[in-house]
Amino acid sequence: MNFYGLPRQRQQLIAAGLFAGALAIAGLAVAAPVADMITTKQEDIRKGEADLAKWRGIAASADVMKAASTDPAANVRTIALALPASTDAQAAASVQAMVRRMLGDAGADLKSIQPLDARGAGSLREAGVRVIALATQHQLDDTLFALDNSNPRLFVREANFQLASGSSRDGESREAPVLQVRLDVYAYALPEE
Repeated sequence: MNFYGLPRQRQQLIAAGLFAGALAIAGLAVAAPVADMITTKQEDIRKGEADLAKWRGIAASADVMKAASTDPAANVRTIALALPASTDAQAAASVQAMVRRMLGDAGADLKSIQPLDARGAGSLREAGVRVIALATQHQLDDTLFALDNSNPRLFVREANFQLASGSSRDGESREAPVLQVRLDVYAYALPEE
C-alpha cells in the first residue's frame, strides 16, 4: 500500500493518528517518571511526618525524662539495673565478683583483676574493674554474652584482644587459638544513702 497513493483525507487521518500515538507515547515517557517521583516524595513526606510525631512525643516527655535522670528513686528501671547503694570499694568488689564468676562459668583463665577508680555519672557512680584473661573465641563469646545480659547491668568501656603467646594461628593445630583479653568492665552504682 502506497501512502501517497491514498486520498488526501485518508492521508491526513493516518498522519493525525500517528501524531496522536506519538504524543501519547511521549506523554507516557514523561508522565511515568514524574508519577514515580511524586509517589516517592509523598512517601518521604509520610515518613517525615511520622518522625516528626515521634520526636514531638519525645520532646513532650522531656520533663519526665529529666526528672528520672536526676532522681534515681523516680526511675525504677535504673534502680533495678544498678548496684545497690554502697561505698566505691564495695561496688568495685561486687563488679569483681560478678566478672570473676562469668569468666569461670565460660571456662576462661583469669590472670589478673584490679579495681578501677570510681567515676561520677550524673546522680549515679560507675564502679569498675580491669580484667586480664586467656580465653578461646567461644569462651570470650560466652563471657561477653553473660556481661551483656547481667543484672545489674555491666558494660565494657574498653577492650583489647590479641593472640596469646604460644597460641597457633595456622590451620594445622586442632585446638582453638587462645586470646589474651583485657576488659574494663563497669556497672552503675546508686549513691550511698
